Amino acid sequence: MPDNNLAFEPDELLEWRSQIDTANRNNIFCHCRSCHTEWVDSSFEANCNQCGSKNVERISCWQFPDD
Repeated sequence: MPDNNLAFEPDELLEWRSQIDTANRNNIFCHCRSCHTEWVDSSFEANCNQCGSKNVERISCWQFPDD
């Protein structure tokens, strides 16, 4: 049986995390569940700039397909 070890080496894991951090920078899609405003931000902690709600859905933009 082939060895299908998918675990990262420690240096590979650090590089992968660094690339995810770079992809997230200024690329967080935000949707306010209160007033339905949508925007792109650089923080997973941003409140809605329209109504001030903290009830915000956040999705990393790199998760969307490039179609």
